Amino acid sequence: MSEDWRAKLQRLGVVKGTRHLKSAPPLTDMTQPVSAPIGQPGEGESGVVSLEVLLPGLQLAETSAGMCLVREKVYPLSYRHGMSRLGDLLAFSPASLAVYLDLPGLEGVSYRDVVFLDTETTGLAGAGTVAFMVGVAFFADDVLIVRQYFLRNFGDEPAMLVLLGELLGERRGLVTFNGRSFDIPLLDGRYLLNRMPGRWLDLPHIDLLSPARRLWRPRLGSCALSALEISLLGVKRTQEDVPGWLIPTLYHNYLRSGDGRELVRVFYHNEVDMLSMVTLAVQVAAIVEGRETAVHPIDLISLGKWQNSAGLTEAAEQSFRQALAADLPLPHYHEALYQLAYLLKRSDRRSEAVPLWQQIATTSFEDVTAHVELAKHYEWHEVALETAVYWTQQAINLARHWPDSQGCLVLPELTHRLKRLTRKLKQAENGRFPTNQAPE
Repeated sequence: MSEDWRAKLQRLGVVKGTRHLKSAPPLTDMTQPVSAPIGQPGEGESGVVSLEVLLPGLQLAETSAGMCLVREKVYPLSYRHGMSRLGDLLAFSPASLAVYLDLPGLEGVSYRDVVFLDTETTGLAGAGTVAFMVGVAFFADDVLIVRQYFLRNFGDEPAMLVLLGELLGERRGLVTFNGRSFDIPLLDGRYLLNRMPGRWLDLPHIDLLSPARRLWRPRLGSCALSALEISLLGVKRTQEDVPGWLIPTLYHNYLRSGDGRELVRVFYHNEVDMLSMVTLAVQVAAIVEGRETAVHPIDLISLGKWQNSAGLTEAAEQSFRQALAADLPLPHYHEALYQLAYLLKRSDRRSEAVPLWQQIATTSFEDVTAHVELAKHYEWHEVALETAVYWTQQAINLARHWPDSQGCLVLPELTHRLKRLTRKLKQAENGRFPTNQAPE
């Protein structure tokens, strides 16, 4: 390297080797308590305010692996969060929901035995993503305890994992919201990277996102927890809240400055998430256990489909019939009729499905599925060929008025069916109709 370039690099502070590097600043600037907000007694010289001052009750917990901050709040069971009291959940059993989720291991387990969990992280994905805050909520005696573990810096992570492991060792189940695809894999990976054992994958895990989507997405659309709070749970967050997308930035700012003022909003956000999970669990449990009497008819259709897929045929039939007895928009009315009709058909109760298909066929102008089902039934089961011809012809008449791109998909099959039925009808008139053909 020429002397000119060497001199320029030295002026810019670039040196070769490590002997000229300055030592890193101590971490105590970020972890030592300073004082209260700006303008109040106890403010640090640089205007930095520590979390310990901003959040009374925040304590430094010591473990064999180090230390981390822990905050704990206690709520009475009578505390109302949105539409429900926290203690309402104790009237239900996790086992009733486990039937719908095909989730073993919850027999004899109470909601007193489970822990609710939610994380706040440094990002959404990637090997470097860390949960800098883990919130847990659990019942103890006559209260709900909300506990939050917080990393002052990344060196506190082993201590937090030890404390989480101790808590999980006392619990028999786990409840999250979208934890199956995010929180639990993330934490499991952090345990692995720290060479520590974890029980995450051993505990029965109820992820409330799946029931929420099953029950409410057809009616509400978004099933994000924040959306459900507004449309379903009756929860109103205050201006203390912070949008989830901003949380990683606020934590990185805290690591640089040590100022905890903006992070108070993250503690609030995480705390409300856990309380809302309890309220959401109450709503889900009340519906699946049949204790909620004011279920929206569209949600009853969703419930019936979920029950049917779980093998609860009788319960599904009841849900569909309750939905049909209510005031439904025509598309949802047709959906409920279809769902009930197919349930009856699979149960070998085809004759009970016929009037349902007839209701659809006489009120539908953009779909011929019910017409085809009626044609099949009268061709193969009741062997009333003239009626089968009638419903096939009705379907053809409808399809001919559809746009070419839509009609061309069904007209060839319908035309083929009509030709076959016409041929059979003539054979029957000549006394040569075969009666032992297998149905379609």
